[in-house]
Amino acid sequence: MSTVAEAASCREATPPRYDVLVVGAGLHGGLAALALLDARPGLRLALVERDERPAGNHTWCFHAADVPRDVGGWFGRLPVLEWPGYRVAFPGFSRELALPYRCLTADALVAALRAVFAERPQATLLTGCAVQAVSADCVTLVDGRVLRADCVIDARGGATQDQRGGYQKFLGLEVALEADCGLDRPVLMDACLAQGPQFRFMYVLPLAPRRLLIEDTAFALTPDLDAAGCRAAIRAYAAGHGWHITQVVREESGVLPMPWRGRPPAPARPLTLGYSGGWYHPATGYSMPAALRVADLLARHGTEAVPAIQAAWHAQARQFRFGQLLNLLAFRGFRPDLMWHPFARFYRLPLATIERFYGQRSTVLDAARLLLGRPPRGFGSAWWGRDRRARACS
Repeated sequence: MSTVAEAASCREATPPRYDVLVVGAGLHGGLAALALLDARPGLRLALVERDERPAGNHTWCFHAADVPRDVGGWFGRLPVLEWPGYRVAFPGFSRELALPYRCLTADALVAALRAVFAERPQATLLTGCAVQAVSADCVTLVDGRVLRADCVIDARGGATQDQRGGYQKFLGLEVALEADCGLDRPVLMDACLAQGPQFRFMYVLPLAPRRLLIEDTAFALTPDLDAAGCRAAIRAYAAGHGWHITQVVREESGVLPMPWRGRPPAPARPLTLGYSGGWYHPATGYSMPAALRVADLLARHGTEAVPAIQAAWHAQARQFRFGQLLNLLAFRGFRPDLMWHPFARFYRLPLATIERFYGQRSTVLDAARLLLGRPPRGFGSAWWGRDRRARACS
């Protein structure tokens, strides 16, 4: 369905009643809509987005193990990029991890959404529709119209719960190169950079032999993002690796919460997804694993999925608290220029431990491995006191 047609349908004088209303066509809302329409082709579903285009301008990555077992056909609609593993680098230490890694781009999600809505005439993709209020059975638009449904899913962005913590800030440039980059897998964390008042690293995705997404990322206590500084750092990083940039294809940026206090609300009606519902990893910023789990539950249970999602949320909440503890130790237990030490130790752990951590499936033994590491490098060294640790790491 074209943007013009979508905008026109948004201006209909008498909106029909729907089975399901999904508010927000980003990652969580988009996957929820795909999953529901795949499992129940006759569902009267409306996906409401305030912008003229769904999915925004983002790149979402995840491990292959994050995909639920026996996932429905909706996942096969997503044209994801795949790599056999990835690399990390720290001063004096680097490692290639044989953990299959995946990437979903906003363009790929848009293509999947447009295709499924074109096949389902009873489903509607409403773009350019700003929302004023959301309740358990209706959505009020800014223009005053009210859309009604048996089930409402609020998948708008933003971490609205009362919380305290740091931030993960990033700016990425998708660039075209003059020659092949030579990378056969992503670089998840290259911390071999000059460190200062915030922990910095580069994140690199080889989207094609001559196309890279390079992100300058920082963990900091303030949300301000120095966009110009990030762009300059990315260009310098590319030049240092012999990558000659011929074109900047697009730019994306974000400021993600890394809380150590505050709890997301338990699922209720309307069902809240995304960052507002706590469906993300507080210590990494990854939201794709949680989005996949919720979409899979919606595909299996449809509009009766709330009890199953509530059960999944309690498991998510336990992992969320663990991530918050790690944030507290990282931000309050290490000077910013030394914060790379616990991450370097983390990437020395067994592959299964690392994979479970990213997917928010850490076991008690995994937690012990992370928290009881000997000083000076492990998260456990944060228990020893800031001054003592700083002397040990110097």
